[in-house]
Amino acid sequence: MSRSTPQRLGLSLFALALGVLTPAACNKPQPTTTPEVEPSTSGSTESKKPAPTDAGHGGRLYDKWYAEIGGEPGFAPGERGGPHGDGTLDDGNGQPMAHDGHSYRLKNLFGWDLRGAEGIYGPEYQNKSYVLPVNLMTDERTPDELMAWIRDGGDGMPAYGAVLDETQLRELVTFIDDMRSGRVPRADQVWALSKDAPKNYTLLEGGDAARGTELVKSSCASCHGPDGRWIPIDDKYSLGAYSRAKAYESWIKIVSGQPNTPMHREIEFTDGADGAQQVLDILAALCDRGTFPGLDGQEDVPNGDPRCGAYLK
Repeated sequence: MSRSTPQRLGLSLFALALGVLTPAACNKPQPTTTPEVEPSTSGSTESKKPAPTDAGHGGRLYDKWYAEIGGEPGFAPGERGGPHGDGTLDDGNGQPMAHDGHSYRLKNLFGWDLRGAEGIYGPEYQNKSYVLPVNLMTDERTPDELMAWIRDGGDGMPAYGAVLDETQLRELVTFIDDMRSGRVPRADQVWALSKDAPKNYTLLEGGDAARGTELVKSSCASCHGPDGRWIPIDDKYSLGAYSRAKAYESWIKIVSGQPNTPMHREIEFTDGADGAQQVLDILAALCDRGTFPGLDGQEDVPNGDPRCGAYLK
């Protein structure tokens, strides 16, 4: 296949609806180090799945766990799977939890910034009705206490223990704890909340667009192409156009990857601050509409759009 023009290669960086990228499509090596997983405390004697093979697995579970664990027939909210076989989870009291299309993804419960109602999904910003009042970045639960809450449910949290095993639950909690402890990038190191900007965020200052362009070449171009147009995202965005419009989502994909695809963590970093700088550099670079144009005939952010701020070209 020639890559001189934009091609649809399968699942985009962000949209599951387009299929699945194959390793051959990107030829990008994937992490092979198995992270250390704490022993189960549940007392279950059931066999466990192998530990995840990359550090972003917990982030992808946070994003869309039922896509990440994959398999057929699998779990489809409101349709199939789960303890009742109909795509519902329990509410922590053994009762099916009402499903409104948003209830079962943790990113919906806490937002792309993990700050719950205090963050971008809260009433002061995007005002999502399903967001919970807990800010995971300041929550004082220990990892074990947090794992018990996610496993057993209650206070608006579905009981995920019916669909995720102990290894998956531990990886999910490790992702949250790593973020709040500064071992992986946090949203507030990349973008700021805004009541006035579209989508209620603006990128922080301090990004190095030139360095970001090099990072895009080394981390993104093998799948998305040198100008980010090989894979249409949601059937209407290039990589650049999507990141200019929705960096409040795309930042975490760079950190953790896209559920149930070969796209895993796209950068290597020593700590959260180092990783956040790389993410900000990449997003600053993608604000260049000339180097990373939108798809033909599709809308892009206008001149002066505050989301990219001074990075916008």
